Amino acid sequence: MKRILITGGSGDWAQSFKQQYGDQFHIDTPGRGDLNVTSEDSVKAYFAGLSAPYDIVINNAGSIHPKRILESDSALWVNDIQVNLVGTYYVCKYALTASESTQLIQISSTAGFNAYKDWSSYCASKAGVITLSKSLAADGYNSICLCPGAIDTKFRDYFDLPNNNMMTCEQLNDYVMQVINGDFKPGDVLFIRANEFVLNP
Repeated sequence: MKRILITGGSGDWAQSFKQQYGDQFHIDTPGRGDLNVTSEDSVKAYFAGLSAPYDIVINNAGSIHPKRILESDSALWVNDIQVNLVGTYYVCKYALTASESTQLIQISSTAGFNAYKDWSSYCASKAGVITLSKSLAADGYNSICLCPGAIDTKFRDYFDLPNNNMMTCEQLNDYVMQVINGDFKPGDVLFIRANEFVLNP
């Protein structure tokens, strides 16, 4: 049975995937208390404590501080970069240290292709995740990036942005399974909305 790690494991999407596919894979969904992706020491210790490397690592941990720059809290703005981009780097580094054959799936966002009002930290960090994922593939690793639009999860409670075109967790699950099943190649970027799909936009 393949072993899967999903960071940001306490979130709605991670739990949805675990519930739907927990009988097919061994899925670990640690929360921040067990795997703090902003701390290199925490990530290094987590992977060092494994009995076996993961076959698949899904970088799903996310943070958003939706403020215009002059109203932003500097620590919270930087935290978005730390969680979304630097955390992805740490997890990829130590997952690959454990096994260079680990399949890496980065969860970025359609926001990585946009510059939304109030979302400078989120958009910038998610754009970085897209480029990091493509760079890892260029370095020879099995890295693919998914960029979903709005998903119906409690993450949306952090900001007030109505959206009538939200995906369900199950819709994202389908795309993740296509990646796991080898339907795409390393370096691919999947732009996904409820009624739109673009490969390598």
